[in-house]
Amino acid sequence: MHRYTLPYQKQAQTTWLSLRIFPNSTSKLFRIFALFITIILILVTFQNLQGNKYFTPTKQTLNYKGKKISTENDIIVVVDGEKQGLILQPTFCQLSTHKNVNTHVIVTGQKRGLSKTLLTKLINEQNSSCEVFIYDLDIKTNDRIGTLELVFQEISHMLNQLRPEVLLYIKDQDNYAMRGVESALIAASNLDVTAISVPIEDTKHLNWLTHLPVEALKYWNTVKIQIQVITQDRPDSLARLIRSLKSSHYFGDEVQLTINMDRGADPVTKEFCHTLEWPFGQKSLRHRIVQGGLMAAVVESYYPRDDNDYAVMLEDDVELSPYFFMWTKYNILKYRYGPDRIHSNRMFGISYYGSKINELYLLGRRPFDPTISLEGTNYSPRSPYLWQVPCSWGAVYFPEIWREFHDYFPARLQDWNGPKLQNITVPEVRSNRWKNSWKRFLIELVYLRGYVMLYPNYENFASFSTNHAEAGTHIHLTEGSKPNDIFGVPLMEEDLVLSELPGGSMPKYADLPILDLLGNVVSKEELIQRGKALHSEVSLCPPNNELTFDPQDILCFDDEKRETVINETDVRKEHRKKMSEAINLILNHTLDDNGTKIEPEKLLKIVVELYNSSATAVTDVPSSTPIQSLPTETNMKL
Repeated sequence: MHRYTLPYQKQAQTTWLSLRIFPNSTSKLFRIFALFITIILILVTFQNLQGNKYFTPTKQTLNYKGKKISTENDIIVVVDGEKQGLILQPTFCQLSTHKNVNTHVIVTGQKRGLSKTLLTKLINEQNSSCEVFIYDLDIKTNDRIGTLELVFQEISHMLNQLRPEVLLYIKDQDNYAMRGVESALIAASNLDVTAISVPIEDTKHLNWLTHLPVEALKYWNTVKIQIQVITQDRPDSLARLIRSLKSSHYFGDEVQLTINMDRGADPVTKEFCHTLEWPFGQKSLRHRIVQGGLMAAVVESYYPRDDNDYAVMLEDDVELSPYFFMWTKYNILKYRYGPDRIHSNRMFGISYYGSKINELYLLGRRPFDPTISLEGTNYSPRSPYLWQVPCSWGAVYFPEIWREFHDYFPARLQDWNGPKLQNITVPEVRSNRWKNSWKRFLIELVYLRGYVMLYPNYENFASFSTNHAEAGTHIHLTEGSKPNDIFGVPLMEEDLVLSELPGGSMPKYADLPILDLLGNVVSKEELIQRGKALHSEVSLCPPNNELTFDPQDILCFDDEKRETVINETDVRKEHRKKMSEAINLILNHTLDDNGTKIEPEKLLKIVVELYNSSATAVTDVPSSTPIQSLPTETNMKL
């Protein structure tokens, strides 16, 4: 069924009354009357044309994060010309099927290539269910500035009349009709209309937008997604990653790119970064003056500016699908800003990599297939899933939990390298043995909190990122080895994001399967309880009942124990110092501090005394107590 209406039209030209149809005796009176009526009609016409006729909005609204969410929603789609009409038709027709949503399509007129009549014909030819309201601005000029002014006036009037939640249009600075739309949106900034401007080349991949509720679309411009690249001395790998980033669809978003180079970056890498052009937003370069290693490079690369600031984390041996950003923004808007937001506060990120390996088994990495984990459950075998394992081969991380990790990680690292006040051991996983790995500590936090990451689950592990597993900090190649066969997955090169999902859309958050660190299907409640059980073993403070994204309840020690451990640590340091002195004496036994030759027997006595005194201090045993000491007899040749 097609429902086309034209509630807004320019007034027809006013008909001037004849001033010669009355007798001369009364003509003056009638002339005055006719002139008065004419002036009134002109004023009314001018008022309508300029868009100064308003109505009082009667929509009910809800407030969320400072945004007004209407219970009755209107979406405007502005179309200029037949090409735009054809390419935007699937989008506005799909939007028109939403409940409680009125979709309004504004065309610029026959002179510019698309009238109401032609659009109606195009829709009818598709035989689609498309219940939209169509408006024809009937712009008759080809002058660029004239077009801009007329579109500005007409769109301004429409915005004031309809008070829409969202306005969608093509992003094209060379099109003066579209620039008129932008000007009208700026002038109507007080109306809180969310502007979605998309380059025409991206609109054929815009179907996912129509699967989002209006309350999520309202945050289209609120969400900021930055890209953080970690690199050092693999310029060819970096170039491959950048090529894949440049080939992706960003749907008109400004995306900041930051490349983080460690101290060991080679000249080719630095020159590549310096000359790189990034057309999608700001480019920033960072170069460390002290070698930090991969652990510091990753964790320090991102600290969120606010709770709407997301970071895509990429090492340079990763390559991306052209649709990785679509997967990113779709799921962020759906699960973080739509109705599912009340359920998803323990989701810490979105993976691009469809994992086929689980590295956490105690005996080493094993093949992993989520369809096997989902066998015998009520979930579709191809359902995307929530997994506790953080992905380091292409993922976007969320601000609140990454900020919490920034507080947790240095505290744990300091304790791990020092007094070891807390023994946080995640049950049955080998990440406890990992050294120099930021993921080890993130896995601890994830387990303690019951956090999860969203993973794709397409056929044959088709993914939005793949890892080429090139030699580096955690990949050590041997002759004949082919790590890419182990870690590599096929990239999604065609837009199958929605069509290959069960039901053609992402499920509700509550309908996503949840897997623990070893890939077993569990409930959200079970993960939380496991975390609380470990929490009670490692911390004196009880876990917070509500998520605060503050790790202080985990990092809670006994002050007396802390003091004791610190003192013991100081004693150990003194012991190591004395042993170092003893070793130096052995290595340089011929001279004392005054340059006098030392007899071997005297040297041996000094070394033994130093060792015994330090050992006694460490064990805190009275000097009269027999302890194991260096033998007074030795066959060491001095």
